[in-house]
Amino acid sequence: MHSLKQQITLLVVGAIIIMTAGFMLAVFFQTRATALMAAETKAMSDLATVEALINLQYPGPWRVKGGVLYKGEVKINDNFAIVDYVEKLTGDSCTIFLNDVRVTTTVRDDQGNRAVGTHASREVVQKVLGAKQEYVGEAYVVGRKYQTAYKPITDESGEVIGMLYVGAPRTFYDTILYGSLKVMGLVAVVLTLVIGLGTWVFTQRTIIDPLQEIIAGTRQVALGSPGQPVAVHSNNEIGELARAFNQMVEGMQALANELGKVAGFAQNNGQLPLAKTVASQVNQQEIKIVPKLQEELPKGLNRVTLEQVVKFLERNKNSGVSSDEVAEGVNLSKVTVRRYLDYLERCGLLDIDQKYGSVGRPMKIYRLKT
Repeated sequence: MHSLKQQITLLVVGAIIIMTAGFMLAVFFQTRATALMAAETKAMSDLATVEALINLQYPGPWRVKGGVLYKGEVKINDNFAIVDYVEKLTGDSCTIFLNDVRVTTTVRDDQGNRAVGTHASREVVQKVLGAKQEYVGEAYVVGRKYQTAYKPITDESGEVIGMLYVGAPRTFYDTILYGSLKVMGLVAVVLTLVIGLGTWVFTQRTIIDPLQEIIAGTRQVALGSPGQPVAVHSNNEIGELARAFNQMVEGMQALANELGKVAGFAQNNGQLPLAKTVASQVNQQEIKIVPKLQEELPKGLNRVTLEQVVKFLERNKNSGVSSDEVAEGVNLSKVTVRRYLDYLERCGLLDIDQKYGSVGRPMKIYRLKT
């Protein structure tokens, strides 16, 4: 992958994916704990509701007679009315046990038959029947996982003779947990696509397009053409690169114009050949001016353009010239010329006079010091 645009987009999208994955992982653990607590709370609440309904519907103590479980005078074995009512009311499965055996239940096996006569899991039996404690948590009921609540059933003497059970199916738990994650995942995908597309467009407009213009201009220069300034107006590093390129092009264009003038003058007047004439003029200026200048020019200035400005000032050192005249003479913008004149002034190479016209501010007249 060699495209800078693709690399930047991949970097941004990759960072978003990593952050989203980390966030969703944290939310998963937090939501799982919350969903588990909600499921347990529902199971305990439903268990209390079932107990209250049974006591209200069938008053009297729990007892065992002839291997059959009774509540008061009502036989509980194969009495499905109460458990079906609880299931309809709460949405939970409901079972009443004699010891560890289901005697009435809404739980069904794979064939659709009520699981009467099946046994509770060993873990539940040990805690509820053995330790005489309530059990709340996940448990397998006829091979399927439920969020369950069990409570011991005791007779008048306090002996544990069975269990009362309600169970919230895992669909309740899973809906809370995975429903939130699905919504978050969908939002994350949409945001990633939007941000990725935005990064792609932004990179293309602010980085790739300006760079391609500069590359095209550089290739023209490499092929021997003076090139044309690029139209890049941003204030970032790309803009600085474009401005530096434009200054180079301006300098090359000015040099080409100057060479053309010298060549025409030499041809018309039978003077020295072009190469010797130009070399002589440039060397003269370098002898007088260049040793006085800093080895490193300020940012945005280049030596080729500076030499053009100096040569123009040298040709007009007797009369002096304004910045506008310099700009016109070397074929550069007024702003660019002023920067070079300011630099020469700071180096102590210019004499500056004020010329007053009839209207407006005074005009600076520049002369090279002799």
